[in-house]
Amino acid sequence: MGSSLDLVASFSHDSTRFAFQASVAQKNNVDIYPLNETKDYVVNSSLVSHIDYETNDMKVSDVIFFGWCSDLIDTQSLNTKRKLDEDDENRESSGQRYENFFVNGFPDGRIVVYSSNGKDIVNIIKSKKEILGADTDGSDIWILDSDKVVKKLQYNNSKPLKTFTLVDGKDDEIIHFQILHQNGTLLVCIVTEQMVYIVDPSKRRPSTKYSLEVSGAVTCEFSSDGKYLLIANLEELTAYDLNDDSKPIQSWPVQVKKLRTLDGLIMALTTDGKINNYKIGQADTVCSIVVNDNLGIIDFTPINNKQQVLISWLNVNEPNFESIFLEELDTEKLITINKSKKTSSDEANQKKLEEEKEKAEPEAQDEKTETEAKTNKKVSKSDQVEIANILSSHLEANSTEILDDLMSGSWTEPEIKKFILTKINTVDHLSKIFLTISKSITQNPWNEQDLLPLWLKWLLTLKSGELNSIKDKQTKKNCKHLKSALKSSEEILPVLLGIQGRLEMLRRQAKLREDLAQLTMQDREDDEIEVIEHSNVINNSLQDQASPVEKPEQDSIVYANGESDEFVDASEYKD
Repeated sequence: MGSSLDLVASFSHDSTRFAFQASVAQKNNVDIYPLNETKDYVVNSSLVSHIDYETNDMKVSDVIFFGWCSDLIDTQSLNTKRKLDEDDENRESSGQRYENFFVNGFPDGRIVVYSSNGKDIVNIIKSKKEILGADTDGSDIWILDSDKVVKKLQYNNSKPLKTFTLVDGKDDEIIHFQILHQNGTLLVCIVTEQMVYIVDPSKRRPSTKYSLEVSGAVTCEFSSDGKYLLIANLEELTAYDLNDDSKPIQSWPVQVKKLRTLDGLIMALTTDGKINNYKIGQADTVCSIVVNDNLGIIDFTPINNKQQVLISWLNVNEPNFESIFLEELDTEKLITINKSKKTSSDEANQKKLEEEKEKAEPEAQDEKTETEAKTNKKVSKSDQVEIANILSSHLEANSTEILDDLMSGSWTEPEIKKFILTKINTVDHLSKIFLTISKSITQNPWNEQDLLPLWLKWLLTLKSGELNSIKDKQTKKNCKHLKSALKSSEEILPVLLGIQGRLEMLRRQAKLREDLAQLTMQDREDDEIEVIEHSNVINNSLQDQASPVEKPEQDSIVYANGESDEFVDASEYKD
């Protein structure tokens, strides 16, 4: 994965390492977590190692690809005995074992390979051309450079094992590069704005095995049996039958970040931090995996030999891990992770806080209710057609009401995409809409109005080529100002999220202190009761023993046989 989302989250192929950084913009390091199934994937913080990019004059924010390689290492041939990490203590320390290597790809052509704990740099591979995409497979690193040349390299060698130039997609802008496997055969996936090419690199002259016309593809994966190609675009996940001219046979409306398959199950990590599981032939979701307290899943990896999936989710800027068995996914409709962590007292306190907040802020509550009412309001088809016609006429007339038209409540996301694709047919109309949107967002990037960001998102997605071709100075100037405004808000957002995380942590710590204080008070009360009871027993026993003979006072001393503490001289006594 890349660092464009300000988050690094990457499992090694054998699920024993996890690379993580919550805020690339703020911190110039990556943490490596050792994972062990026997310890329920609970990681001791003392075992977490850190890669400090500053020491090697590198920036983690520059990295466009993070991945893992693995290789079988002969431990007997090592010159020095290496101390195994605590998570490796149950493995054999002799013979052969798999070693992981953390791979970083930089746009300037460098590929830096770190050891499994990140403490050493194993290799640095330098390419003369800019890297457009990269992926890993076993001990190999596959890269695509700016000359549209695909190279296969080994993690510990700088000389390419294989090189070939793309034929299909060579003249197009490539937006995604990926390595796939179909029934054990390695294939290269090339994604452009309008096409998906699957290339077989095993032949002397690599050829395109499958070619599919798909707009805006994000990621791809073969089904477990290799009969279907699964492609996720910006709107849906679609299964294509490769035995029937690659025709689409089924679609699910979901926005996907990552795809994997496990024994006929299609696992999709969604953009809202959930995992939806599907099966070909079933229209509905087989099972959904969510995290309690609206926390989001950041990465997952199937473990085929153990029939389970390992999930990582974010809690107060720290990754937590949990494994789920395949049989649970087949039997449960909804699986909630971290469910036990939320107690009834937490829920009661949260409800009480919400009620108090609503009472203290009636205006905010009214605004919230009004917003929800607007969101839930159904827009009729006639209203959608009417606003589309009004906007078209205002674009023709160069009206000043274009902004009001764009912010109309009659717009929905599908209608926005439809209008951009079907109604914006001239550069003049495109320029007018872009200038209107960019000016408004530049003036207030934090505006809660969500329609303008939607317009901007789909303009950049569907009309990026036309926008780049506009030579108007005003458009370029507005674009520059928009980038500057969004960059500043992007830099502030991680800080705000960090503050939110700290506040949440403080709230939970305060709750924990309160619970501990109550437990301490209860323990003290129990101890006092116990001491009083023991004291009564001792006093009663002493009183019983002293009752036959009265206890003499300290000053009432009885002397026997004329003996005393005083010495008396007999002669003086006689006188």
